[in-house]
Amino acid sequence: MPSGHTKSNQELVELSLFPLSLVLFPGMSLPLRIFEERYKLMISECLEKDLPFGVVLIREGVEVGGLAEPHEVGTTARIIKSERQESGQYSLQTIGEKRFGIHQITQETPFLVGKVEYLEDEVPSELGNIVAKTRNMLASYWKALASIKGGWIRDVQTPEDPVSLSYAIAQSVAMPALVGQYLLQMSSVKERMERATPLLQERLDMAQKKLQKQLPYQGPRLN
Repeated sequence: MPSGHTKSNQELVELSLFPLSLVLFPGMSLPLRIFEERYKLMISECLEKDLPFGVVLIREGVEVGGLAEPHEVGTTARIIKSERQESGQYSLQTIGEKRFGIHQITQETPFLVGKVEYLEDEVPSELGNIVAKTRNMLASYWKALASIKGGWIRDVQTPEDPVSLSYAIAQSVAMPALVGQYLLQMSSVKERMERATPLLQERLDMAQKKLQKQLPYQGPRLN
């Protein structure tokens, strides 16, 4: 039985699986370029039947060519925009939808298919001040990143919903990928935020230091 999942009475469903060297979270966008024949076949089937596919982090193996053994918990990706090139390659815009746990791999070639169970998140009735604290921290981090790239944001819209917020924070600290996988596998929204917040604080501190080097203090303005 997959780790990081709450008990559910949902039936198992078959899902095409796309092993990658990254972690996708629900609500997060993921652009993809599909060039391998097996995955072009998979995507054409998903488009034809309007089906999602599962993005799973590779445990062993490689992204291109050969077999890859995935971690047991992943996220479904829904195709929201697709463009097929003359070469047959696909350029996709996808968005993460639901966490799932793999119970059984039912097909290995030409691409992986598994029987999966959709996983639910545990949201406690009382979260204390962690939501406000992490929203502010995430907003500061996004502002700092924009400034480093030469942009500026007056108002940052961070998720108000605790589940979506926990995923947005996890996405911001999901490198290396095993850290992202660790956070994805958690069923407790509170625990996900508590574990991710110190990592987000580290990244915020680093971003602010980088920004200070780019924009050194020039002293008080006289006009």
